[in-house]
This record gives sequence, structure tokens and C-alpha cells, in this order.
Amino acid sequence: MKAAVFHPGTQHSWQTATALQQLGCLEWYATSIFHDPGRWPYRLERYLPPPLARRVGAEFRRFRHDGLDPALVRTAGLFEWFERAAARMGAGGLARRLDRIGNRRFAGLLAREIASPHPFALWGYDGSSLETFRMGRTHGRHCILDRTIGDMRAYRAAMEPLRQSHAQWFLPGAALVDDAAIERADAEYETADTILVGCEFAARTIRDHAAGGAAVVARLRVLPYCHDETLFGALPAPAPLRRDEPLRFLFVGHLSPRKGIQHVLEAFSRIPPAAASLTLVGDMAIPRTAFAPHAHRVTWLPTVPRSAVPAIMAAHHVLLLPSHFEGAAITVHEALASGMGVIQSRQAGDAGTEQTGIILEQVSSEAVHDAMLQAIDARDRVEGWRNAAQARARLFSFERYRDNIAALLRSLDG
Repeated sequence: MKAAVFHPGTQHSWQTATALQQLGCLEWYATSIFHDPGRWPYRLERYLPPPLARRVGAEFRRFRHDGLDPALVRTAGLFEWFERAAARMGAGGLARRLDRIGNRRFAGLLAREIASPHPFALWGYDGSSLETFRMGRTHGRHCILDRTIGDMRAYRAAMEPLRQSHAQWFLPGAALVDDAAIERADAEYETADTILVGCEFAARTIRDHAAGGAAVVARLRVLPYCHDETLFGALPAPAPLRRDEPLRFLFVGHLSPRKGIQHVLEAFSRIPPAAASLTLVGDMAIPRTAFAPHAHRVTWLPTVPRSAVPAIMAAHHVLLLPSHFEGAAITVHEALASGMGVIQSRQAGDAGTEQTGIILEQVSSEAVHDAMLQAIDARDRVEGWRNAAQARARLFSFERYRDNIAALLRSLDG
């Protein structure tokens, strides 16, 4: 079975497309952002003043995927760029509206490809697949929904009490999950023939909450994600931790209440400066007034090129990700491949274990503080986590991901 992969943004869709290409099973890969220096808007870099060109070039190269054959790539529309610009300016409501408009327009631009006489399945992602799947079903396409986060009802149930208890950490006007998002997710479940998630936590939220009940559960499968082996596949073993150095903690991802940044900052504020340092990498999705009391204690790096992340991780000892809701955090996979220990919530996925760090069964600032103190007070334990990390990461290699996709396609053919 061949498959056509489509996503108006990125997620891990390029890895899925690359795996299918290596298996000889990629019909095409459609996306809005794919770095090609000879095409607009990427050639804009040539005409900008050098300082601005470097910044723009770094952003563009976040979407460079050398393993993919450009002849199999379809690009459609610029809405993803507009959405990203709105999000960077803090205009969350506008970004969400542009996302909805862009997803629908993207589906229309794929109509001719979907009507092709060639047999292939459609492989799409949550929030952007409904219209394409509906078109695909009229042409007899098998529709594979790759859901990168848990069920929306479970998401709302997790976030509503957090909004009450940590209101100061939410941006003004930040919306919770609305009924329209839940209805759209239900429609995607119903239209899909196969539903994939990246970890057992995400699967459990769908089993427990999806409106379709047993019919949806019967189509559900766990397909673990992988890290980017072009960046993280051959990193050296971690350097030994010196007894006299502060423990270096790292948070990578959106600085948002969902990912638990409030717990990280509140916990770290109670750690003596001589005992540990904290680096944050990612877009800030919390009010600056909430961040300000903590700014002097931490190093904050706004979005960096993907190519810079391995070196940043290798320079730190323990990743913190006390997330309230995920679909399977690839950041944890990357941290393990870099030789880091991890302190993560159960909701962050299946990559971390008790051999590689601490799994938080309950997420709170107190729980994160206790886990950080355990790491600070037991350096030998942290060394054990770091020494076990890369072996654990190999269970989430691209090769294994590709093999799991091959097995999935064989089962669907059967």
C-alpha cells in the first residue's frame, strides 16, 4: 500500500513521509512549508541585509528536510507563515482563525491530487484532515488519522481546573478547548479508517472520552514516534557530571501552562542558585508579568534552529517536562538521545522510565520541586539516568519507526 502524507504545518509529518519514501510507499507529501532556496518565500533571504538574512535563514532552515525527494513534495499556500507570524506577535486568537482558514484552503488545493487514478491511502493529522478525508472517501481512499495529542474532551478536563488554579499564567484571551474543536475531532474520528497515536496516554484518553465509543476504539493503534536521527542519531556519550558543578536543568518547548512551565519556574525559584541552573528554550506563551519575577534566575532562549538543539541538550543534565497533556513528547526522545536524564509527567509519553529519570504521576509545582531536589541530592542517580538514556532512545529510532510503519501498511493491506 502506498500513502500520501499531508499536513499544512509540520509536526512529525516529514519523518512519516521520509519513512514511506524509504519503503517505496510514498505517493506524495503535501505541506505548506518546505525549504527550497530557489522558491518563494525562501529566496527572500538573498535580498535582505545580512543581520536580518541570518535570522530569516535560520527560521527557514527549520523546515529543511534533505532526505525527502523534492519531486514528491507538494506545497500549498502561505497561511502557515501568516499563522506563525500572528502567534509570534502574541495574537493567539488571530493565529487560531488563520489556522482554521488555512486548513480548509489546504484541503481544497489537494483536490486534484486526491482524484488521481493511482491507488493510495491518505495519511493526515488532527485538526487538518476532515475536509481532505471527506474528499478521499468519495474516491475510495483509506484514511489514516495521525492524532498528535490526546482526546479534546480529556484536554478540556485537564485544562479547566488549571485555568482556575493558575490563572495568572494564561495569556489574556487564551481560549480553552471549545465545542467546535471537539466536534471537529469527533468528525475526524468518524471519517478515519485508522487512528494512530504516539503513546499509551493519548490512546487512553481516546478510549475513555471519544464520542464514537467502541467503533472509534476498534480503529485505534499506538505507533510510537521517533527522534530526528539526522540530528540526534550519533551523539557521543554524555560527559561525566562533576561533583562540584551545579546541576543543569533544561526545558524545551512552548513555555505554556499546558506544558507545565509554571511548575518549573515556581519549583526552581525555591532551589538555591549554587545548586542548579535552568535554561528555557522556546516561544513564550505566558504573560511577561508572570515570567518577570523569575527572569533573573533563568536563561531564556527564544526559538532556535533545530540544528542547535542537540548541542544545547548535550550541555545540560536533566530535561524537565511536567506537561499536563501531550500526544507523545518528541522532546523527551531527543533528550534521551542526547544523554540527558528526564523528569517528566506520565502524560508526556512512554519514552522516559524509572531507569532514565523520574516519572511524575501527579503534576504540581511541589512534585517538580521534590523531583529536582532528588536529582540535586543524588548525583550518582543522575549519572545512572544519563548512562541509560541513549540505550533507551534507540528504542525510538527512525529505523524502528519506519519498520513499524511497514508493519502497519502490511496489516492494512491484509
